[in-house]
Amino acid sequence: MADVLLQLRGISKSFGNNQVLKNVNFDLKAGEVHSVIGENGAGKSTMMNIIYGLLKADSGEIYIEGKKADIKDCQDAQHQGIGFVHQEIALCPEMTVAQNVFMSKINGMRTASIDYKKLNEEAQKIMDSIVEGIDASRLVEHLSISNQQVVEIARALSENCKILILDEPTASLSESETEALFAIMRRLKERGIGIIYISHRLSEIFEQCDRVTVLRDGEMINTYAVKEVEAKQLVNDMAGREISNLYPPKLEENNGEVLLKVTDLADVEGRFRDISFELRAGEILGFSGLVGSGRTEIMETIVNLHRKKSGTVVYDNEELGGGKTSDIYSKGLVYMSEDRKNLGLFLDMDVEKNVASMHRDVFRRGKKSVLIEAARESDAARHAIALLNIKCMGKTHRVGDLSGGNQQKVMVTKLFTKTPKVVIMDEPTRGVDVGAKSEIHTYLRWLANQGMGIIIVSSELNEIIGMCDRVLVMREGEICAQATGDDINSNYIMNYASGAYLLEKQAEEE
Repeated sequence: MADVLLQLRGISKSFGNNQVLKNVNFDLKAGEVHSVIGENGAGKSTMMNIIYGLLKADSGEIYIEGKKADIKDCQDAQHQGIGFVHQEIALCPEMTVAQNVFMSKINGMRTASIDYKKLNEEAQKIMDSIVEGIDASRLVEHLSISNQQVVEIARALSENCKILILDEPTASLSESETEALFAIMRRLKERGIGIIYISHRLSEIFEQCDRVTVLRDGEMINTYAVKEVEAKQLVNDMAGREISNLYPPKLEENNGEVLLKVTDLADVEGRFRDISFELRAGEILGFSGLVGSGRTEIMETIVNLHRKKSGTVVYDNEELGGGKTSDIYSKGLVYMSEDRKNLGLFLDMDVEKNVASMHRDVFRRGKKSVLIEAARESDAARHAIALLNIKCMGKTHRVGDLSGGNQQKVMVTKLFTKTPKVVIMDEPTRGVDVGAKSEIHTYLRWLANQGMGIIIVSSELNEIIGMCDRVLVMREGEICAQATGDDINSNYIMNYASGAYLLEKQAEEE
């Protein structure tokens, strides 16, 4: 049996009256990838923060390689061989790769004289042991997100890392970048490093992980060998109930009026061109394609977050000019950004203020009044919490203290404080657990059935396939295909998104 690197025994943690971990037991072996999964608010983040020294457990013990460990803080965790690559990149972009890799070492130096040549050489050795082609003297801000993750991993390895925590590492990666990360994980396994892998994507768990532990409401439900468990069992364990239909039934036929018509749209920066499509009432239209294909930029241009170079956008029989985005929202065309941290939420405000933030006019005491009706705000927040089962300690809970998935739910609900006609949702379920995805998807289909037009931009093929009545496939700033009916499948979509169809066409012509 492989050596046990990490053991948690009877770990419990409460915040006030809210107990988030209850007598949790867990172990990680050398050279394995052990996934920890659970619905948002299940206690995964708290458990990882305790392992990494960011939080102290109320009770229980931690053992590293069989010896009882007292982890004082994150720096102490690093010295004891624990590394943590967070979902949100935590690097200094204006500094070099080498400086970021040895950040703690530099901070601990008592002299202003640093041998940067030696620092670069040492960092380069670590980088090359993970993946080739990243220059240790290069500024981090010039690296892709995937390469920045490699720098985070290198920083952990510089501290003689034996235990590596990866939190939603593929959330912002393209398919090719994800495969590159998996290759790195396999190399780390061969070196005997144990990896704790947090992800809501079950397909990744079955492809990359050796074991999986399910948390629910702060309790450990089960641990399985991945090869001996089915996805349905994991879903039911996470939810505490059987979820048989992850996606609601699709629309069989749509004869609704055209709510949104985009013709020959192009942006001033040349990121997309010749974009034309229609969205009908009651339809869920999907935009699929690889990261960087132009999907998000199109949606931001439609609502005037970016200037268009040419083309027209007609919403509800009215051509939208160069007005304010807020004016477009007030007319009933709203957009939800994929970037909830910077563009979607006010993290320092509570649930109530966030839910009410998009349509302040709804909560005014009168049309010309600047005063807000507090009772309406409270009612809207309570309705939002109940609607998508947001796990929080009430409407005054600070949003920045919620789990990522519950933050996503808050962002979704705030779109609907004033009923729109068209909703554009960019990565609507990013970082959301399986049960919550089902709740959001059911709600979106219900809205479509009431006559709303919905656009979903998603990097998750399963979401596009399961939810959308029609799919437009993007490649390099252009719509290269449309899928309907049985053509809405992974083979068809990826054939066009990847450009494989061009090779087939070339072969036919030759």
